[in-house]
Amino acid sequence: MLHAAVISPQPMTRIAMQRESQDHPEHGVRIGAAAGTVAELLEQGPLEAPVVLLSMDTLDGRSTAQNIADLTAHDHAVVVLASHTDVARVRSALAFGAAGAVGKWEPIRSVFRTMRLACQLGDFVSDQLQSALAALPDRSPAKLSAREREVLTHYVEGLQEQEVAATLGIAESTVEEHLKRIRRKYALVERPARTKLELYKRAVEDGVVPPVLPLA
Repeated sequence: MLHAAVISPQPMTRIAMQRESQDHPEHGVRIGAAAGTVAELLEQGPLEAPVVLLSMDTLDGRSTAQNIADLTAHDHAVVVLASHTDVARVRSALAFGAAGAVGKWEPIRSVFRTMRLACQLGDFVSDQLQSALAALPDRSPAKLSAREREVLTHYVEGLQEQEVAATLGIAESTVEEHLKRIRRKYALVERPARTKLELYKRAVEDGVVPPVLPLA
């Protein structure tokens, strides 16, 4: 029996997942811990949960990258639970270290199956979500370093270059160089980011920052 945890801002989702795992042991997954955010889950202390099912819309103001990093730092494998509007960001979640992904619209048995296989294989995306990803235009995430993601986050959240430098304790010229490299990396994957708004859109698409503004 695989022990797991679930993170979702929707209480009914958490309750339904826990109840289903308890009532149907044939799924091979037992969900014990549940929380609305990553911070709430980690506050519960060490968990017997090799796998954590993470909703991509946790509404905690944190990016997908931050949430995955926090969970993997505590040795949890992460399976992201994506809505139809999240599909374009699933590739980035996998690039940030998620072990698997499954769609919210899929049967609950597919969710549990994905959790089991992601734990066993270390990399598994459900069949339906694979099909949804294949239907999207090819959009590879830019391979940004941790420092570049940090600079990008502060910059697209409204700080000017000198303010980013002061916040991170680095020279303004260093911030400018990071931004140039970030733009070059997006250009290399054919996703130009010439303006600050375009940089914001790329950061949201890649899960570097949580969405706030509509991307249309």
